[in-house]
Amino acid sequence: MVPSIFSRRSAPEPEATSASSTSTHPTTLVGTAREAWRSRLDRDIAADSASLPTLSLSGAHPGGLAQLYTEHPVRLSLLIREPIALGRALDRARALIARSEQRASAHGTGPIHLGIGTATWGSGMDTITVPALLRPVRLVRRDDDVLIALGRGAILAPELADALRAHGVDADGETVLATASGTHGFSSSQAMNAMRELCSALPRFDIRDELVIGLFCHPATALAASLSEDVTVLEDSQVIRALAGDQDARNDLIAQAHEPNRADRDPWAEKGVGDLIPVQQDAVEAASEGHSVFVDIPAHSDDASVVAAILADAAATGRSVLHVSTSPSRSIAAYSRLSDLGLADIVANIDGYSDARRTLAARVSSAMEDTAPVVDQESVDAMRARLRQVRAALSSYAIALHEPYGRFGVCAADALRALTDLTSGENAPTTRVRLSEDTLYAIAVDQGESARALLREALASGTLSGGSSSAWGNAVLTSDEQASDVLLRVDRLSKTLPELRVHIASVAGEAGIKPAGTLAQWDRQLAMFDGIADVLDVFQPRVFERSAADMVIATAPKQWRKDHDISMSRSERNRLVKQAQDLVRPGVHVPDLHRALIRVQERRDAWCAVCGEDSWPILPAKIGEISALTDAVRDDLDAIAPVFVAEEPDLVGTHLQRLTTLIERWASDTLAAREVPARLAMRERLAARGLDKLAQDLADRHVEDSVIDTELDLAWWASLLRAMLAAQPALGGVDPGALEDLAREGRELDEEQVASLIPQAITGVRRIRTNALAARPSQYEELRELLAVGKAPSDLDLLVTYPLVRHLLPVLMTVPSMVPTLAPTGRTVDLVVLDGADGLPLAELAPIIARGHQLVVIDDLAAASQGGATRELAGVLPVLHVEPGPRRLNDQVALLLARYGYEHAGIPVPWTASNAPVSARWVEATGMPAPGAHAIESTAAEVRAVVDAVIEHAVESPERSLAVVALSDRHAGRIRDALETVRAEEPGLASFFDPATPEPFVVVGPSQAVGLTRESLIVSVGFAKTPHGRVIHDFGVLSAESGADTLAEILRAVRGDLTLVCSLHSEEIDRDRLGHAGSRMLVDLIEIAEGHAGEGMDAWPVLAGEPDRLLVDLAEHLYSRGLEVVANVGIPGGMRIPLAIGHPDSPGRLLLAVLTDDEEYLAEPSQRVRDRARPRWLEAQGWAVYTALSMALFIDPEKEASAIVDSVLDALEKLHATQDEPVVAIPERVVDDEAAEERVEEASSAEPTSGSEESEESEDGSEEPVAPRMPMLDDGLDEESKRRKKADEDTTGMLLAIKRKERASEENRGPRPAIAKGLPLAAYSDDQLDEMAAWVRSDGVERTDLETAEELREALGITRRGFQSDAVLGNVVRRTKPATAREAGESSASEDAQAESSDSEGSTDE
Repeated sequence: MVPSIFSRRSAPEPEATSASSTSTHPTTLVGTAREAWRSRLDRDIAADSASLPTLSLSGAHPGGLAQLYTEHPVRLSLLIREPIALGRALDRARALIARSEQRASAHGTGPIHLGIGTATWGSGMDTITVPALLRPVRLVRRDDDVLIALGRGAILAPELADALRAHGVDADGETVLATASGTHGFSSSQAMNAMRELCSALPRFDIRDELVIGLFCHPATALAASLSEDVTVLEDSQVIRALAGDQDARNDLIAQAHEPNRADRDPWAEKGVGDLIPVQQDAVEAASEGHSVFVDIPAHSDDASVVAAILADAAATGRSVLHVSTSPSRSIAAYSRLSDLGLADIVANIDGYSDARRTLAARVSSAMEDTAPVVDQESVDAMRARLRQVRAALSSYAIALHEPYGRFGVCAADALRALTDLTSGENAPTTRVRLSEDTLYAIAVDQGESARALLREALASGTLSGGSSSAWGNAVLTSDEQASDVLLRVDRLSKTLPELRVHIASVAGEAGIKPAGTLAQWDRQLAMFDGIADVLDVFQPRVFERSAADMVIATAPKQWRKDHDISMSRSERNRLVKQAQDLVRPGVHVPDLHRALIRVQERRDAWCAVCGEDSWPILPAKIGEISALTDAVRDDLDAIAPVFVAEEPDLVGTHLQRLTTLIERWASDTLAAREVPARLAMRERLAARGLDKLAQDLADRHVEDSVIDTELDLAWWASLLRAMLAAQPALGGVDPGALEDLAREGRELDEEQVASLIPQAITGVRRIRTNALAARPSQYEELRELLAVGKAPSDLDLLVTYPLVRHLLPVLMTVPSMVPTLAPTGRTVDLVVLDGADGLPLAELAPIIARGHQLVVIDDLAAASQGGATRELAGVLPVLHVEPGPRRLNDQVALLLARYGYEHAGIPVPWTASNAPVSARWVEATGMPAPGAHAIESTAAEVRAVVDAVIEHAVESPERSLAVVALSDRHAGRIRDALETVRAEEPGLASFFDPATPEPFVVVGPSQAVGLTRESLIVSVGFAKTPHGRVIHDFGVLSAESGADTLAEILRAVRGDLTLVCSLHSEEIDRDRLGHAGSRMLVDLIEIAEGHAGEGMDAWPVLAGEPDRLLVDLAEHLYSRGLEVVANVGIPGGMRIPLAIGHPDSPGRLLLAVLTDDEEYLAEPSQRVRDRARPRWLEAQGWAVYTALSMALFIDPEKEASAIVDSVLDALEKLHATQDEPVVAIPERVVDDEAAEERVEEASSAEPTSGSEESEESEDGSEEPVAPRMPMLDDGLDEESKRRKKADEDTTGMLLAIKRKERASEENRGPRPAIAKGLPLAAYSDDQLDEMAAWVRSDGVERTDLETAEELREALGITRRGFQSDAVLGNVVRRTKPATAREAGESSASEDAQAESSDSEGSTDE
């Protein structure tokens, strides 16, 4: 069975007896704390309820009351019509609104009630007087009036209800309301009668017929009651026990601390939703582990994304969540983030006005119907598997690039930078010699000192110079004695070798053979002649005339013939033996004729092989002498062969012609021969150090002594890089293009991973919904039928009455005062998220904390007040610090803070402009100190200047958040009052001033700026000179010891442009009279606004340190192409841009940020941060981003430079396209204030009145749920106001005529000017008004001046009427009127003016 979203706690089990560090029993501690909290809360409620404003409607006009009782909005001016009484009533109504908003800012809601009847009764000797019946009512400013709307439902005054219960009477306000409501609506007189009857049991009870609007119910009353009722719940809560002083509970909580993880999560293990970086994922994981935790997130960080991820993860895993925030902006930010992610349908928004809102019905209906999973798990798994692979490859590359190699202590990135540095300057080294790894290490041991000395010695000795080009360049002579011997032999050979060559030729001619080409061939010929001589010593010469083969057979033994399978007849053998014997020389004895004849045949075959079959061997003359000469030559060659083996490995096999040439060369260069031993000794020393090839390369290129060091460095770094590439698989054979493609794929896959988390969460939620629906079929059917017939209850009733809704919408976002209603005594949720805890005392938060099994607090500890709830909670919970992420930060402000030793908030992202926006509005103003003040804290002129600046911002940049910080509380109050007046006069700007936004517009004093952050900031100094021009050197809180701290907190709020409004200039202030750092910092700020602050002005803020050498080389390439190049752009503690590029066509602005895989890149373990988040942060600041990898920069810097140039041109084109767009876009449809009021009424009205079908359709057809909003009474529409406007239109009849003429003439006009429609009249310049007037007249339709003015009013979308707007538009019409028409129509214009004045008077009377 699916557990209930609110589960009742079981009775606590008896605790085992154990040693405890807490001497007092936890139950006693909780009881003591509970009583203290209740006393504190009662005191706070009493203090906050003292001297509250009220508004009496006892004498209200019956017609207005009748409309009020129909629960339709009504203007206060219809209820109280006497002017003086109305003025007092409006003041009281506005005071009520202000106090209600004040309560709402702290408690989430500030309920206002209409008290019907004043009840009195006796309690002992005392008399108690309270409003009897309370009905919720809403008040909102509307122009110069106040709109009042009565809500649904009613309650008895809490004191009255308690008294009735004490007397045994169980009654509630709904019963009285039902009694007093009939067919004609609500009747206050019937309510009085019902109250008299109901309360008759009370002593001395009386009720007076009075109607009073007031703040009768404090938002914290229900929570105070919970402190008395929720005894068991409080005692069971581990967090409550820890807060009460239970040390064991504290220790248990702290022991559950989450271990931060800065690395990327495995794709299958990533939790939450959204594009979170690891420090944010830590918070989500800490919450998902089920342990209570305090998440410390700086106010300027993206806390909404973290909160949304925690809520989504809890919902997707089946946990019920209660999100409580005292700040509407925080709730709106979290809800908006969930909505942006497509997860708004998991949330139920409940606030103090949910009893009248009907927005959850459509969401619940959709949740019941749509339960199908939305994840394609197969494709998601494939994507995640590939992402894991790509991350591993990129991580391996980054690690290998920066990991120290072996025993050398340097990495590949060091090698790349060193090589770039070596090869990019003038006279760069060029050696291509590579050294062995052992040689590299030997060089590194003494930083290359001995290697450089040896190379210098070798080159200076000259022993290497020319050696390779001389005859003896490759000779090997180890001593002078050997050199002398070799020279002697070479000299002898230079004579004997030519002589031998003559003999060889002579022998060849005599014998008729081919002359020998080499001594080896001559040796074979000489051996042949020696064999012939041996044969002729035994046989006669005619033995060679024929083959001796038959005689060899004939003389062979019988066994030989048998072995060779040869047969011969005896007679033939005898004949041939006789013939052989006849060929023997006379007197020569041949012991073995067979063997002798074999030698004959061998010699004959050898001869035939050389000379052919047609000749027979002869023995040349003087062959003996020639043989002796040959032996002498051969002895000398054998002796010198080892010396010249490197040049000629086989002298005997060398052609005689080349051998002769070599001998002649060697013999002719005796000096070179004498140098060989010394050269070889040096080479031996070089070879022992592995430097022989490098030394010879330097000698051959005649390298100068001054560049020997760089040549050695080049050889060392290049050789080491080659060794690294061979040893590191992640680097070996790296293709920069493939690596860039891999990085791009990694970014794309990571984006897909982030996107996959949303359907994953939706599927989880839908699975839980399916289980819940299956477990509660009857409730499902009942709820489905109810919603099908269109009878949806209010949001609060829907949630309280049908528990199934809490499973369908597992995340409840509410305000503190609603918690007791949503989670009654004994009911708990799985997770309570306190989103900002410092706004309420711990006494008010305790009942909320106790309702959760787990507590997650999200707040900014640095901005928390001392002794506040935030610091108390942080004292008992494990604190997880989420580091501040990069943010837009004004560079000038950050540098000013650093100058005074203050850290800036967050991690500043550099601006693309050379000077971050710090502007000033200088005011000519003087004044006198206020009573009791020493300084002139505020002037009317400066207040007006601030108001103008705010209105200008609201008109031109309403999408950018804005805050005004005044440097004194008095000045802040005057600015607030002035802006309240403007808000009443310009309802078209209501959306900008709406507090129900993530970053609402605020005006604060100096002490309220802690934790504040806005995109734009106006700092209004306020202080001014006296009428005599004297500066009082007293700057309020800035002239105190803590003044610098105060101003630093103010400046930390700046994350964009800063506007200083001031009437003082820096030269008017005497620095010598400033005794505190705060006032001096103020003067420096004024100087920055004046544009002559020195540091940080007229230059790009850069960080100290040498830029990356690879990027320096790239910068030189880019600079040569005419681009502006700045290295290391940034400020201390902020993001660093290694190389920033600008274009001459956009002076004063940098366009492209070049990032690279340097040490800072490797220091970030998260690829999501370094490859996607950092570029995204820069792009959000206006940068284009290009990532240049080290390998690509080293291998082909020119290609990288070309790619960067293309990126700069693209960025420049984009910038120009943006600048060409109109500053103010023309909206497609302008919504006037009246239509907006109609929609607000439809969205907020409690029930349709009988017979109002349109209203009913509007409410029932509302499909889109609304985001949580600040409880405001701009949710109504005054029917009387609509009636008055309609009467005005009917009286003049002019607007209808204008519309008819407009439709008829629209086609005859040209394109409408690019001027926004619907702005306040003051927002248009004279040129814009003149241009619009000319466009109106361009259709050629004849109109009077009054008709033209009305047409212009319609074209501009101005709905407000009054003397000022009529005068301005009339003046525009008259000054732009053509000259001829102006003269001809002068009298007509006068008549029109009179008619306009008459109409105005008539309207006023009406």
